[in-house]
Amino acid sequence: MGITETLPAIGIPDIACYLPERRVSVEEWGQRTGQSEQRIQAMLANGVRCFHDAMSQSPVGMGIKAVRLLMTKAHIAPRSVDLLIYTHTVQSSIAPPPTSTAGHIQASCGLQNALSFSIAQQNCVSPMLAVRIARQMMARHEHIQRAIIVSVDLMGTTADTIRGILDLSLHSDGASAFLVEREAPRNQVLGYHFFTDGRFFRGTDENHNLVPDEKYHWSCFATMRSALQQAGLRPADLTRILPNHVNMEGWRLVLSMLRLPPERLFTDNFARIGHVFGCDPFINFLHERKTSGGHYLLFSSGLAGCFGALVLKH
Repeated sequence: MGITETLPAIGIPDIACYLPERRVSVEEWGQRTGQSEQRIQAMLANGVRCFHDAMSQSPVGMGIKAVRLLMTKAHIAPRSVDLLIYTHTVQSSIAPPPTSTAGHIQASCGLQNALSFSIAQQNCVSPMLAVRIARQMMARHEHIQRAIIVSVDLMGTTADTIRGILDLSLHSDGASAFLVEREAPRNQVLGYHFFTDGRFFRGTDENHNLVPDEKYHWSCFATMRSALQQAGLRPADLTRILPNHVNMEGWRLVLSMLRLPPERLFTDNFARIGHVFGCDPFINFLHERKTSGGHYLLFSSGLAGCFGALVLKH
């Protein structure tokens, strides 16, 4: 017989992000990677403008910067952190084995009391899934009160040619870090839902190109709807949707499926920072001018058919 766990109330009281200073325009990227003028113009028409380039920075260094920014902002002592979860999408975002990226960040930030590990199985949805994992660990272990989830991704110079996501966006280098705490009074987690479409388990075709998904928009809609149902809310109850920075036109379709007006979608960062993998919705929530008591839905989708939605109350 299985054990029914009572999940503790949790929240995400603070978020920080680190974005490299250098920004590369879509025109410069096209020139240095030999893209056609037709593709560049298509990207510009879809709202793509630039990405952040980490150049010679390391994933460990970027993760350390994001975590230190978070700890300074939240005024927390290193010894008070019980759990550190590192998430990423691409393999260039971890230090070469047997080195532990999470272990390096833990040691450099003085988190000697924290259990640390990493997850990447859900690609860009991994930071959201880490919230669920942290909550389940809190349910099993009463001493876990506070977790830090840090997400880092950078393409590296050798992968510059594949930064483009069709004509819909450009992968950007960056890092985010956020707290997950028991009984946090701010940004309470009301619900979440995750879905993986097994048809896309390979991620790409044999030429490393994305495989078109004719059910993509439906999967986005269904994932968000399920998260809202768990939270006891309707789409109309949302103050704002904090999306991933991919496919602005597709988001307009999803909004129509949710019967929401365009202004419910946070769009300030689409053109400004590019697609920072799993960090997008958390960076957007950080930048959103939040309303007390407002309901916010964070959404992400990832390679290999991964979808996730997280509902917060500010």
